Amino acid sequence: MARTGSSAGRQVIWLIGPFPPPLHGQAVYNAAFAAHLRAHGALHVLGTGEGAASKLAATARILFAVLFRMRARDVVYTSMPGQMGAWLFAPVVAALRLRGLRHFVHHHSYRSIVLGPLRVMRLVAALGGGLQHHILLSPVMRDRFAALYLGAGTSREGANRAHALSNALLFCPPAAQVPDRPARPATIGHLSVLTREKGVDAVIGLFRRLAPEHPDLRLILAGPVADDGLRAEIEQAVADFPERVDYRGAVSGDAKREFFRDVDLFLLPTRLVDEAEPLVMMESYAAGVEFMGTARGCIAERLRHPDRLLTGALDDDAARVGAVLAHAADWAALRRACGDHAEHLHAVAVGEAEALFDTMLAPARRAAASLR
Repeated sequence: MARTGSSAGRQVIWLIGPFPPPLHGQAVYNAAFAAHLRAHGALHVLGTGEGAASKLAATARILFAVLFRMRARDVVYTSMPGQMGAWLFAPVVAALRLRGLRHFVHHHSYRSIVLGPLRVMRLVAALGGGLQHHILLSPVMRDRFAALYLGAGTSREGANRAHALSNALLFCPPAAQVPDRPARPATIGHLSVLTREKGVDAVIGLFRRLAPEHPDLRLILAGPVADDGLRAEIEQAVADFPERVDYRGAVSGDAKREFFRDVDLFLLPTRLVDEAEPLVMMESYAAGVEFMGTARGCIAERLRHPDRLLTGALDDDAARVGAVLAHAADWAALRRACGDHAEHLHAVAVGEAEALFDTMLAPARRAAASLR
């Protein structure tokens, strides 16, 4: 996939990364970030494909663009591939270094930190050298990555090549329009590509534990599920609580907005090693929905309240969720507090974005001005 905007007289920005379909967090983010980048210059998009054959073909197209189409003053923004795709990314980085092109690598996964240092990430950082900058999703994630891969503990130059930019820039609006809550029973919810790694089985377990002492409590699950065993668990929960558990399948657009309107408390007991800064966390707060999640990735940094942290232990988490339900008699006030938190997260992200785009675009603009 390649899409090109008019570049006459404008800063040219190349975006390299995955785009929907299929639908996953990194692709969704890239689609949103592309619109943001278009405000800063003429955008050229190079998709990285899905599946082995598609990714190999995409790598060949990207290498051709780096070697023969990109100019010295162009800005290159890349989205770091996951796992095996990272090895295909290495020759692209080598080509960017060969051409002397500054490039910015955006990381949407915590894997390289949790399991780090990884050989492939060390290779990518070594090949990129001083021309390579890295964008991480929070200050803590930035500092941990820089210490592992950029020698930030001994080199100021290495630390200066790592930048923080929260997903809240795009997924928490500047003035969150929190909808009114209709009169209804308290409702917990979960939305994701439904897997055990995302903790869907734990959500069901928490509901089963809480259901007897909260007889009006409801549960809404949404998202595609490929695991037959997990699907059976979901179907069994619906059968056991036919008026209280609602599985809505994959949702998007209006159906996704309806999901957030119908939920009071979003649970994400994720075990995923890649988990970083979940987009659903930002979307929950923006919709006025309280959020509770495990201490994976950046979640603990973004929680509205420290006691909203989940531990992964059923008894402990049931007590924590129960405490929220017991003290949330005024749902309207809670929804406003969540909306305020979304606005705060967005304001912080705007400051991060201003610093990042100054670093990203100012040298290219100076170079372009010197050629006039």
